[in-house]
Amino acid sequence: MKFDIKRYETLVSTNDEAKREAREGAPEGTVIVAGMQTGGRGSHGRSFYSPEGGLYMSLILRPEFPDMTLITPAAAVAVCRAINGLGFDCKIKWVNDIYKNGKKICGILTESDVTEGWAVLGIGINTVEPGEGAPEIAGGLFAPGEGDNERLIHGVLSCFADIYEKLPDTSFIGYYRERSYLEGKNLKINGEAYKYAGIGDDFGLICEKDGVTYKFRSGEASANIIN
Repeated sequence: MKFDIKRYETLVSTNDEAKREAREGAPEGTVIVAGMQTGGRGSHGRSFYSPEGGLYMSLILRPEFPDMTLITPAAAVAVCRAINGLGFDCKIKWVNDIYKNGKKICGILTESDVTEGWAVLGIGINTVEPGEGAPEIAGGLFAPGEGDNERLIHGVLSCFADIYEKLPDTSFIGYYRERSYLEGKNLKINGEAYKYAGIGDDFGLICEKDGVTYKFRSGEASANIIN
């Protein structure tokens, strides 16, 4: 995949700009990058902390496979591999977050239009330490003055392209499972307490409660860690 990177100092949302360009016919591989988002958002309509200096980008895709739900876990693996390749130890919190030292440093949001045949993959990485007013769960990737956003951009895009070009092959699920941040944790889902039990072959979340196994898909639920 060839990438055409378009850079902005500030955008309300890189996904919004990428969706606009996708509707206007922008080719696959178009990347929108901003140094700050004023209205960044995550899954389920949540806001995403997007301070100046972070890495916020959205990639336009025109998939030839039908199951666009594979894009988000593929991106999670790509981001985790790219970050860990820089010497960090990061893990994936089902389904679309990356954690380091117990703090969220990355969120992933895929939006698509099946009729028009495009998808927009949004990746937000807090490469800088969070400042005043940041959510308690937010963390930063690099120590002050040590960040290298350019290297990270190209690393993430390269890792994602390697996986994307093989989709719908899901052999990357092994890495997704190995790097699960939920291993051994108790979770609250839709107000009920469960024990994490794994990731299904379709990337659904498998949990246990009172000896009964349950499965959740990403569009149906989000998992909050109890302990």
